[in-house]
Amino acid sequence: MSGLIGYISALADDLSAVAVKVSAGTIDDIASQSAKSLSKTAGILIDDTATIPQYVNNTAAKRELPVIWKITKKSLRNKALMIPMAILITYFAPWVMAPILILGGSYLAFEGTESLAEKIGVIKEHNHSHEHSMPNTDDLMAAEDETVNSAVRTDTILSIEIIALTIASVATEEILTQLGVLIIVALVATFAVYGIVGVIIKMDDVGFYLKEKKDSGLYQHAGTLLIQGMPKVLKALGWIGMIAMLMVGGGIVMHNIPQLHILAEITHNLSSTVQIITDFFIIPVVISITLGVFLISIKALLARIQVTHKNNT
Repeated sequence: MSGLIGYISALADDLSAVAVKVSAGTIDDIASQSAKSLSKTAGILIDDTATIPQYVNNTAAKRELPVIWKITKKSLRNKALMIPMAILITYFAPWVMAPILILGGSYLAFEGTESLAEKIGVIKEHNHSHEHSMPNTDDLMAAEDETVNSAVRTDTILSIEIIALTIASVATEEILTQLGVLIIVALVATFAVYGIVGVIIKMDDVGFYLKEKKDSGLYQHAGTLLIQGMPKVLKALGWIGMIAMLMVGGGIVMHNIPQLHILAEITHNLSSTVQIITDFFIIPVVISITLGVFLISIKALLARIQVTHKNNT
């Protein structure tokens, strides 16, 4: 009996050691795959970070962080719903991933092209002034809801692209690794993006605090720099976000439509530097603008048809 107990104890120790090794190996795989996935989604994360402040910067000053927190919670909720769906699609309908990526890339191309058209004056630019006035409560709540909903719509598209690219990069891994990578990427993407957005949005408020509360010349200078730098940072982010949308959108579309792969082949005889610039910037941006102009034209046509129908009725 004691021999049997000793055998069972030894077997348990062996199983425990195997489990520890497997767990350690899985954790290492999750960590390495997460790093690779984050590098592949870096363009989308930059796009998200640069785009979201444009939605929040017309919110009353003391409501900016609460609005960002609302968007963050909805972003986390959406990603929590997307993760199991992505795993199920990978196992039961992997062919769905390409259309999802193409649709998301097309949306980014549309948004980027529309933003470019606004910046060069082709279409009217929306007002994104950083106002600190406090409207009445009813208007504030309505404005916050609209701000949150608009930001979440854009964030949802970008989140779909992040999850889709991530699951595509770990499609051959074990389900535990897939789940771990998806969770880590989702958390890092959300908290890194909205943490940076929060810092950017409060730059001028920190500047006002330093100028009002601190007598030191250094603090006064830093406060002035932050206040004056806020509009410039937002303007720069607008351009960075636009360029990121065009690059990421065009790149996603190009890599998921086989017929467009020929565009990448025309750069094979170019120098390595020119090839990189062409493959990762020029070609994706051209694809995005071409697709974006087409989609904007469709949108304008549909709007005109709707107005005509409304006038006739």
